[in-house]
Amino acid sequence: MGPRSFPFRTRTPDPEPETFAPDDEIAGPLYSEGSDDAPDDLDLPDTASLTGISIRRKKNAMAKPSVQPTRPEVGIVRSERAAPRNIAEYWDRLRKGRRWPQRGDIDAKQIGMHWPNTLLMKVGLNGDPWRFESLISAIMRGGGQSFHNGEVEFNSMVMEWILSIGRTAERAGKPVEDVDNFPTGAGDIRYRAMAVPLGDSEATVTYVLCHVTKA
Repeated sequence: MGPRSFPFRTRTPDPEPETFAPDDEIAGPLYSEGSDDAPDDLDLPDTASLTGISIRRKKNAMAKPSVQPTRPEVGIVRSERAAPRNIAEYWDRLRKGRRWPQRGDIDAKQIGMHWPNTLLMKVGLNGDPWRFESLISAIMRGGGQSFHNGEVEFNSMVMEWILSIGRTAERAGKPVEDVDNFPTGAGDIRYRAMAVPLGDSEATVTYVLCHVTKA
């Protein structure tokens, strides 16, 4: 079965989530109402206990406002929108009206968290060969998610298959998906691959991102 591509429509970004201050951040009045002719003193009981300490307002001190501050309505903080279902939906969100996202739009940590076993291919322009590139630097790799969790055996046949899907996505300029069976050390395994194009301009695809998983 050959790769198939998916049309996508531009989606309008969702509005930023609203947040509300928690109840314990809303300060109440510091002092209670007292009479204007109250003595200017501070009563200190036995230091063994703080019970009964009273602080009295000085005469002619500024009185607290008669109107209590309005407390905002307590609501549930809206959570971030759900993660994309697959790498093609993630790609569509990143486009923002363009033909395809740029290489710099890709969040490597998010890719590693949601879609392990994802490869980045640099398109061979002007007759140059295609090549695979790392999504993350050596510094990030130590504390980030693993991009290869062992679910996929990237043998030579699988790598050639991924390259062919990448070339199809580069020519189509949109996501391409394919499913095929491959011999591995654990026996024949059916893999599913989804490739999406990336480009620094509207005219040329310069990278292809491909996620591989068991079908």
